[in-house]
Amino acid sequence: MTSHYIWNGCSPHLKDRLSQYWSKKVRRIERVLTPYRPDLVELRLTFHRHSADNKGEWFEGRAVVHLPTGTVVAEANEKDGQVVLDRIADTLVRDIKRHKEQVRKDYVFKRKVRAREDLSAAGPYLERDREVGRKEDFFQLLRPQLRFLADHARRELRILELEGVLHANEVSVADVLDEVLTRAWQQFPDRPKQLSLDLWLTSLLHDVLEACVKQEPRPHASLEERVETAEEGEEEWWASLLGYDESLSLEELVADSEAFDAWNELEAEERNKRVLSLVADLPAAQRQAFLLQALEDYDIAEIAMLQDRPESEVKADIEKARQILKEKLTAEVQPAS
Repeated sequence: MTSHYIWNGCSPHLKDRLSQYWSKKVRRIERVLTPYRPDLVELRLTFHRHSADNKGEWFEGRAVVHLPTGTVVAEANEKDGQVVLDRIADTLVRDIKRHKEQVRKDYVFKRKVRAREDLSAAGPYLERDREVGRKEDFFQLLRPQLRFLADHARRELRILELEGVLHANEVSVADVLDEVLTRAWQQFPDRPKQLSLDLWLTSLLHDVLEACVKQEPRPHASLEERVETAEEGEEEWWASLLGYDESLSLEELVADSEAFDAWNELEAEERNKRVLSLVADLPAAQRQAFLLQALEDYDIAEIAMLQDRPESEVKADIEKARQILKEKLTAEVQPAS
């Protein structure tokens, strides 16, 4: 990250003291910027010390973070310079997270729309290939359309591994998607017409995962093998689970901001494992509904159709899952008493 600091009206001693204090805050900001290439991020801080006879000494500051996906600005003014820097850092961290979440939602939405459009366009050709028995043509046409399922399959496999119902690396994403292809060919003529093709393929994915869990005898893998780690750019997939609106911001749930810093001090892989473990503790249907809504951007009605449950029940499950995760993640970062 490129940084530029301007300290107006500050004595050398004051500038040095505030610079050292700000350097600690910058580390916290850098942690929430990890998905971005450092050379594409710029931080500018302008800090002013004011002195007026009728107001005494006071300080104001503004920080601007330029990202490849947008710009985030924070400003504050107080009688204590360190408090100004505290408020600026808190605002930047919160708003950068919100910005990242909006970017992710936009990406997921566009990916979902594009996948649906592609599947819709491919539908008549898939129908024709199935009718005349052109299996390889069917597979060649459908295989690229399964990419939107890959992230969902990867997360579900990790959770099943953490639960201990699958051995580490026993089943790969490619294995799952290949079986989805086979089942799509077998079941295409009898597929539920009320489901869109992408929703139907998601239901096939869940069927395949359930079959993997029930498989007997189980193939064994080395207990020393590690669960597949997050791919580049996916380290903070879990960050969106609680949302970044005012009522769900994690750092606002934690009274002591240093406690939240302690959570951020953990390596991304460790945070990833901890949150996956918490998600794995949820009942299967509740977890599935929550992740489909939070990460795959399916709406309540679609999830209800997929799970063959009332919409009110699905909505209640999603809210309950979110509340459980809020409480458990808050407990994770609370300082020990």
